[in-house]
Amino acid sequence: MGDIKLGEPFGMDLSGVSKADWTLALQRIIHDLRSDFIYAPHLGFIYRKAGEELVEIVKRDLKDGQYKPGLPLTIEVPKSYRIRVSVNPPRLGPAYSRPGSILMPKDRLFYQLLADKAAPIIEAKTDVTRSFSHRLEDEDSPSMFKPTRACWAELQKALARHSGNRKNKYVLKIDVANFFGSVNQHTLINVLADAGYPPKFLTRLEALLTAYTGERSSRGILQGIYPSDLLGNFYMEPIDRFLADQDIPSARYVDDLYIFLGSVDASERLMRDLIPELRRYDLVLNEAKSAIMPKAALNTEEPDLEALFEEAVEEISKQVDDEDFDADYGFQSEWEHEEEEKEEEYVEDGDDEGLELEATMVLFDSIDDHPGHEEAIERFCLPLFAKAASNYAVDHVLEAFKKRPSMSQIYVSYLAKFLPERTVYQFLCQSLEDRTLVDWQTMWILAALITKKPSDEAPIKAALQILKDGTVHDATRAAAAIYVGRYGDATRRRALLGVYGSVSIYVQAAIYFASRYWPRVERLNAKAQWGALNPLNELLTKAFAN
Repeated sequence: MGDIKLGEPFGMDLSGVSKADWTLALQRIIHDLRSDFIYAPHLGFIYRKAGEELVEIVKRDLKDGQYKPGLPLTIEVPKSYRIRVSVNPPRLGPAYSRPGSILMPKDRLFYQLLADKAAPIIEAKTDVTRSFSHRLEDEDSPSMFKPTRACWAELQKALARHSGNRKNKYVLKIDVANFFGSVNQHTLINVLADAGYPPKFLTRLEALLTAYTGERSSRGILQGIYPSDLLGNFYMEPIDRFLADQDIPSARYVDDLYIFLGSVDASERLMRDLIPELRRYDLVLNEAKSAIMPKAALNTEEPDLEALFEEAVEEISKQVDDEDFDADYGFQSEWEHEEEEKEEEYVEDGDDEGLELEATMVLFDSIDDHPGHEEAIERFCLPLFAKAASNYAVDHVLEAFKKRPSMSQIYVSYLAKFLPERTVYQFLCQSLEDRTLVDWQTMWILAALITKKPSDEAPIKAALQILKDGTVHDATRAAAAIYVGRYGDATRRRALLGVYGSVSIYVQAAIYFASRYWPRVERLNAKAQWGALNPLNELLTKAFAN
């Protein structure tokens, strides 16, 4: 890593980094929170209320040569794919999982700044005729990337164009196994260096990446935040170039690669070269999800479903801006604000009961007719139903909740709109005590329950037990602490005081954050005892002051 040694503090010359650069990085983090894998309102509060102070702390550490990256907070997130169970009658097996991470504020800000500096260089080196995911927005846009649906639509146009060429008769569809976890950090740094990324940023980026993954062979980048989306997509650029050099038509969306060929024999010849090329970048094929198919299969696999999607997209595009309805998990920003803050600029996607969703309802009603596409339909429809405050899908979600753990975040964000309904409230409270759920699911259930004062003590008691359970993930324990702190009585607050000394700094910060809901004397006591105990608490103290 050049002049930086693993585990030791480092600095950086900040010439060429303007105030606007820091402001943009902060804005992008706030925008990116909507799709975080982890619910962390106490960190969101820091970005929104103490952003300027956070910038000054990072700048000071870099100027003084005292910047030292910390570790991310990572939780296992269920995937859509499940282990096959060979029994009769058939049943669902356990879900596979992937790591979902967030960074602590100083690290996330610096990582975003370094990514922003790389973005124009990456854009200039990206073949936009082949790569369609994570297309960059205008250089000063807080959203960083163009809407996912717009990028996906461009991919579909490219696939249709290649399919329309008579020379192309087959499609080799390739999926990379464990893509984000396989990225070789040193190779990524070399690719960025070849693209012209300045050395002073390059060495610091490598130091961050190595610190985030520990000393376990410099493999993998964090999944679920803007900078990693940018870097991960660019990591595949040499594969695009490899195919372009051979004049082989292709289209790619992150690590999903569509290659168009004239014959099956041609695909066999290509694979002899492509597999070693992928291996050079420490990538291997996901054999279960890679296939060769006639090009017509791209267009005829689900033509009826595609037509329904097109009608629903056309309907909603006339009523909702792409950016306003883009994030797959676009609700966390809404959950993080208090009643008195709802007029602020950050709350940009409130309920719109006037939405016309006839085509969306038709699409949703077709879900049983398209097995294997349930999640795609739900991801599109449920946020719209939530936005319109429509309970059209409540019964469906209550029934599907245990079947599709990977959808829990979207399910409970939708159900949160209907907490006043007794059935929904009881379902979420009972689910809070369901020990068969993974911690990630429980965390989002708590996040949903936080949006409404409970009608009884049961969920507060359950949340306190979760907080006290040392086997539960810190992300879930932090959410439980905030729930108890917000709605618990004096006895529950005393329990939080008793727990404080035995939990991690991250959970301690959540308890301190929850003190903002306490009576004035208790708030002042919390500030006096905890306000300067650790870096997160210090930032929260600054945020409270603002």
